[in-house]
Amino acid sequence: MDTINLGIFAPEFFPVWGGTGSYIVELVKNLPANVNIQIITLNRQISDMASKELTQNQIGKIIKRPVEIHYVSSSKETFFYNLPFQIACFRKMASLQKQYHLDILHSQLAHMPDLFIQLLRASKLPTVLTIHSTMQMLRDYAFMAKSLFGNLEASERNSLLFSPILSVVQQQYIKNIANFIAVSEMTRKFVIKELKVEPEKISLIYNGVDTEIFHPPNNEETARRYSDPTIVYIGRMVAKKGINTLIDAIPQVLRYFPKARFLFVGGGNISAFKAIAAGKGIPESNYAFLGHLGYFERLRILREATIFVNPSLFENCSLSILEAMSSGCSVVASNVGGNPELISSGVNGLLTPMLNSGRLAQNILSLLQDDNFNYKIGQEARRTVERSFSSKKCAMETYENYRKVLS
Repeated sequence: MDTINLGIFAPEFFPVWGGTGSYIVELVKNLPANVNIQIITLNRQISDMASKELTQNQIGKIIKRPVEIHYVSSSKETFFYNLPFQIACFRKMASLQKQYHLDILHSQLAHMPDLFIQLLRASKLPTVLTIHSTMQMLRDYAFMAKSLFGNLEASERNSLLFSPILSVVQQQYIKNIANFIAVSEMTRKFVIKELKVEPEKISLIYNGVDTEIFHPPNNEETARRYSDPTIVYIGRMVAKKGINTLIDAIPQVLRYFPKARFLFVGGGNISAFKAIAAGKGIPESNYAFLGHLGYFERLRILREATIFVNPSLFENCSLSILEAMSSGCSVVASNVGGNPELISSGVNGLLTPMLNSGRLAQNILSLLQDDNFNYKIGQEARRTVERSFSSKKCAMETYENYRKVLS
């Protein structure tokens, strides 16, 4: 096979674990050996992540292949953290292209790290763009969250404030993209209709997870999974993730399972959601907000979780849901976005109407009250990921996409 020299823009990378960061790591780990990879990223300075930074050696043990990592800028965690990175990518592009003889670039939407490269046509290399979200999606669901809850995190408020200008910029940015990857059929249809992209330029490639790392628990962990009811949420602590709905459901679950624990994993507006939980009189012994967790800590929690809950107002192709499914954990998720493409309700998970805390509580209780049903759902979830959503499958389909673009 011919060698492909790839430059991949990574607006999220170790130790930051948003969905885009997870996507990039899983892709890089599983691309064929004939792809030489240059990771172009930044050092995001997040105070509560300082103790979780990984050394190059630790990163190498996770990725398990030779890669070059270029930290071209650094930024504090603000809404505009991406701007210095976009400028640095533009400045560094010519030298990186010359030094590593790059053949193709891979970027991410809605981050647009190569914004100035595309707008100013600073490179003639073809670019593949994975659509994790769009400016319109960020705006619409931030507006919905504001209307419903009001307690928006800073990034959500800024999405509303700056979305008009950013949507215009986005439309200019995508004009020079050679090929798009939609991670769900829902997104593929949205991009064709709303962004006016030609259907033949869009490939549907679902996100994938490492089924060897995210695996079902051993016998001892399985016994603990069903004896100690633990309901886990992993994701950003922001209003559009529907965390208010999950908190509303907690008292209903505790009526029947007073010792159940709800664990919230992720950074964001933690203090606001703590206050909401306290205001509802939920005992502190029944919930915990754990903040950011490292790569392997997250694996341990998923293997011990009785149920994984994603009550979001919108998901594209949720990696946190797929990681839970791969871990043999039953999932209760909102019937929104790309979730129905991952979950067949009652077979490999349970879908619940968005914002319906009563139905959410009922679905959680149906799994807590029937360990056999819970176990079967988790087993089928694992089989679903092995069959359709492994990171190896995602990487090979993406590789074939590179070859198609280069040909």
